[in-house]
Amino acid sequence: MNEAARARALHAAGEFAAAEVMYRSALRARPDDRPLRRDFAVLLMQARREAEAVSLIDDPVTLEQGDADTLSILALCLRAMGRYDRSGDIAERITLREPTLSLGWLLQGSAQVRQGRFRDAEASLRRCIGIEQALFEAWHYLGESLQAQGRWDEAIAAYATSAQQMPADAFNVALCHEYAGRIELAERHYSAVQRMMPRRADVLARLAYAQAMLCLHDREPSSSSALADVLDRPLADDDAPEPFVLAVLDLDVATKAAALGRHSSRIRRSIEPLPPTRPARRPDGRIHIAYLSADLGPHAVGELSCCHFAAHDRGRFRVSAYSLRSHQGEAAEVIRTGVDSFVECDGLGDEAVAEAIRADGVDVLIDMGGFTHGARPAVLARRPSPLQLGWLGFIHGHQAPWLDALLLDRHVWPGSRHWPYEDRIMLLEGCLFPGSPVAPGTRDRARFGLPEDVAVLASFNNTHKLSAPLIQAWSTILGLAPEAHLMVYVPNSARKGFLRQWDSAGGPAERLHMVEQISAKAQADRAASCDLFLDAFRYQGGATAMNAIGNGLPVLSRADGESPLARLSLSINRFLGMDELVCDGLDSYVELAAAFANDSGRLSRVRAKLQERAVSCGLFDPRRVASSIEQGILSTFGEPLARASFGDSHGQ
Repeated sequence: MNEAARARALHAAGEFAAAEVMYRSALRARPDDRPLRRDFAVLLMQARREAEAVSLIDDPVTLEQGDADTLSILALCLRAMGRYDRSGDIAERITLREPTLSLGWLLQGSAQVRQGRFRDAEASLRRCIGIEQALFEAWHYLGESLQAQGRWDEAIAAYATSAQQMPADAFNVALCHEYAGRIELAERHYSAVQRMMPRRADVLARLAYAQAMLCLHDREPSSSSALADVLDRPLADDDAPEPFVLAVLDLDVATKAAALGRHSSRIRRSIEPLPPTRPARRPDGRIHIAYLSADLGPHAVGELSCCHFAAHDRGRFRVSAYSLRSHQGEAAEVIRTGVDSFVECDGLGDEAVAEAIRADGVDVLIDMGGFTHGARPAVLARRPSPLQLGWLGFIHGHQAPWLDALLLDRHVWPGSRHWPYEDRIMLLEGCLFPGSPVAPGTRDRARFGLPEDVAVLASFNNTHKLSAPLIQAWSTILGLAPEAHLMVYVPNSARKGFLRQWDSAGGPAERLHMVEQISAKAQADRAASCDLFLDAFRYQGGATAMNAIGNGLPVLSRADGESPLARLSLSINRFLGMDELVCDGLDSYVELAAAFANDSGRLSRVRAKLQERAVSCGLFDPRRVASSIEQGILSTFGEPLARASFGDSHGQ
């Protein structure tokens, strides 16, 4: 038996170490033996040494003449290494040469999922399943492609099939129920998956988040504690809890920073950065600013910023928007008409979006998504623009080396505080929230079932921002203000949990008004019918607080928040000089809210001052933040950028 035959025999017998020695010896004698190189690559792939396997078979001859088996091994190894663009290219060669081979379509579809080409992926994976119905991995990736398109029930059906051999897909079923708004069902599914996989950080994070949304404050702390314990230990390669969820939950800052860093490293390993770029020199001397977001439409970010883009100084700046999801409606149309160039990227992969940004000569790319739902950080990780900033969508540390700075303000993160993340901060003047003109609502208490001549306190925050200490504080406030009523946005799914917490806190049921989501115009009227907004503790209102103030509703906020998310409405109040609405801590929050509720004259005075300050400070003036961003770019990064864009004579 020659060395090649002995190597294969040892390999087949599972004696990998001995087989490797024999393969290497055989290849020294026959370095051009392609079947031998392929078989050795299989051994290395089985040993999770994919990079070594690729070095054996990734060459021009293999690409042009290699059989489907060899190309499949190469694509599998590249996929395992996170090199999805290259893996997809190899898979496309397989499908062109062997269109009836299910594995080729699986490899192509899975690469397209990872590239963000979800519609293409769906087509490839349906081809695969049409050839081999029982290929459960294809059902899994089909579920991912459908989930990314927001087709929740179709995705659930695909995952239910793949879960027959891939039990972990029960987690994805739960995730789709959550995104579809079936939070109670999602929480039950997460709980079942957590019992099956008790040490998975991603499962514990979503479970705790679902419990927060349901106001299950008796269960959430236990899940968060278990999550913190798991995050302090090494995680599996595919265990990636979502950064937005981690930011919301009550976790130690160091734990969050480490988890965010792991997430960013995972993204960087999966992409190949584009060659470095430099700011372009243009005849008109303008700097090209571009905004990247999945929320440029009927979303809190889109509606808050819709007039911002048109407010940039067009004499000095060209403005583009790259929309990662298609939107319709008034806010979307205002954004489209407010930029020089609007690029629809829905259906494009991450690499294609990055290439488009690069080809368009963008000087400054501003990401408005961060790690929120629908964001595409892999686009920014490719470095399509010489200067990249993060703003508005994820007001938190990112640990993202592809961002040159985060745009915050000195109230969200004052310079006196230690910044526990590696991201650089660029401070905007005033307040980081953009302004758009607001048509104030009409006060109409009868319409909303509210009593006249008493103070009505309110909270319109999403329920994941609420907490047991906050609900206890509200109960105490109503005890100190016996005539006051409290209106709280609580969707039906969270009412059972909220009421259990309210009863436990001793809150008066007869003065509690739980309300559902309504249209923006009706919500403006509802906010105008209330007297004081009681903001949350762990995650203050941003767009919600801006809308409240736009409808004449003062926002009471605490100043002792430990994270940027816990200092959002504080930033607005400080910017407006409304120090009478800022509390040092829990006790002053309760005392001040009760004092306002018991003194209608005081409430009237603070409402009048708020309206005057909102106008005089330009809170809703779109030019306010647009100008601040321009000045920040020019003053912080300005000289090299200005020289490259305007020419040396214009650099300042």
